Amino acid sequence: MQVNQFLIDVMRMVGRADAAEICLSEEDIPDEIARMRTALLLCLNAVLDELARGYFPVKAREDMSSADGEYAFSSFAHTPYRINRVLSDGKKVKWRAQPLKLLCNAGNITVEYEYVPDALTLESQLSYPHPAVGGALISYGVAAEYMLIEGDISCAEMWESKYRAEIDRQLSLLPVRGRIPPRRWI
Repeated sequence: MQVNQFLIDVMRMVGRADAAEICLSEEDIPDEIARMRTALLLCLNAVLDELARGYFPVKAREDMSSADGEYAFSSFAHTPYRINRVLSDGKKVKWRAQPLKLLCNAGNITVEYEYVPDALTLESQLSYPHPAVGGALISYGVAAEYMLIEGDISCAEMWESKYRAEIDRQLSLLPVRGRIPPRRWI
């Protein structure tokens, strides 16, 4: 689904069917509704980032080579936030992370890492690489974030509880991984 259509659906969820209809017509969109759509897009990217970092990590594996053993994070296919393993010739090797690069005493390596999805735009296609994360889960999170921004605390709490319940439901279907999710142990 295209992000713009997804945001229109979220507008309807939060009781702004009027704004959704104006966005559907794609005519002259008033500033207030354009700001609302921009805020929803920021909320969407924040929710996807939270899901990737805290609950449903997306992993990648890349083969890389370097003459000096320095591997810039900008050269990775995705934006890594956690390096899980570095292998050279199928064996684990020692590595060190610096702010902008990974250092390793090997010229050819295989890096296994977790990453955050790229920021979406209105024209992007909405898809999350982890199969447990669906549109309902994401829309609950976006609605909760947006209602919090709008200052409607009771609505934000309602959407947040749906969001957290769906996260818990999806996590319960996954094998136990021996970790405590962030902000959930209290």
